[in-house]
Amino acid sequence: MNLVPGLPAHAASAVWGGVPQPLRAAVESAAGPVLNAVEAAAGRTAWLRLSLDVPGRRLFLKATPLSHRHAPTLDTEARLAPAVRALAPQLLYHGIAGSWRWLLFEHVPGRSADLSPGSADRDAAAGALRRLATLSAPTATLRVEDRWAHLGAGLDLGLLSGDRLVHTDLNEGNILVHGGSAVLLDWAWPGRGAGWLSAGFLLAQLIDAGTPAADAEAWARQALPGWAAAPTEAADTFVTALVRRRVEQVAACPAARRAEREGQLRSAVTWHRSRSRTHT
Repeated sequence: MNLVPGLPAHAASAVWGGVPQPLRAAVESAAGPVLNAVEAAAGRTAWLRLSLDVPGRRLFLKATPLSHRHAPTLDTEARLAPAVRALAPQLLYHGIAGSWRWLLFEHVPGRSADLSPGSADRDAAAGALRRLATLSAPTATLRVEDRWAHLGAGLDLGLLSGDRLVHTDLNEGNILVHGGSAVLLDWAWPGRGAGWLSAGFLLAQLIDAGTPAADAEAWARQALPGWAAAPTEAADTFVTALVRRRVEQVAACPAARRAEREGQLRSAVTWHRSRSRTHT
């Protein structure tokens, strides 16, 4: 796969040579000469995602052209990095090089979480979310109820409010599991809200992965105290807004992701119906 349009494809051992020279120079000035570079498949917001070997250590590079619509998300990650040191790979260096915004993280070993029914990785993810629920969001973090304001007709989105840091983009690729514990990646879309909201986003992923909604909630009530304590009306409001958000995502997604987005919408509707049956 070409890293940069217009440049020739490179073998894995020469991937670094396909990176624009100003970006290579900036990274090597910060971290030392790159001995090898391997493309990472996970992630969607960054244009380049590379595991880099430099003398004595391995690092992870994310970079995006300044002209790309996702470039501001790298700024968001850089600002948030001090707040998530206990939960995420450490950001070591970052900057702008030529027309690129880049972030260089410590490389954390592990694999993407398996969120399928019964997987032990669910418990590793829950441990990370319990730690996350203790963290206050930086004051500049966008409130979840503001991000979803356009979805709130007839809903009291104030029920989602709070001062906790929320990971609003949890998915298998953003949960890295190693040795029974997990770290949370890709803080491009953080939110400020109720402490149980991250659990809600994880539950949506469990249901997407095939866990029946009632079973997912039963597990969460044991593994995630915040979700167990969430007021029923507030959780209902979250699930209703999630359905509306996924309708929006289906309408806006490229054709290559249509089947994925439609599946996510179906699972959200199933969750909404499950909660409605529980209340009747």
